Amino acid sequence: MVRPCQALLLLVATVSLASRVHAWGSVKVVRTFQDIPENYVYVQQALWFAMKEYNKASRDKFSFRALTVLKSQEQ
Repeated sequence: MVRPCQALLLLVATVSLASRVHAWGSVKVVRTFQDIPENYVYVQQALWFAMKEYNKASRDKFSFRALTVLKSQEQ
């Protein structure tokens, strides 16, 4: 069960870094991160998409699913 967590963490880190780097290399922060509820509709959709893509790319015969969301934030 370690692989899905690592993949999801990598996805979140990549999206976070990609959204902060401007075309010229300067960092542009629109606003600070704020905690949002785990049952927020966009959190559930992002988690569903991440698990779907991970399972599609995985060569494992079993499908993985997230059991709990530890923390969710938006910027």
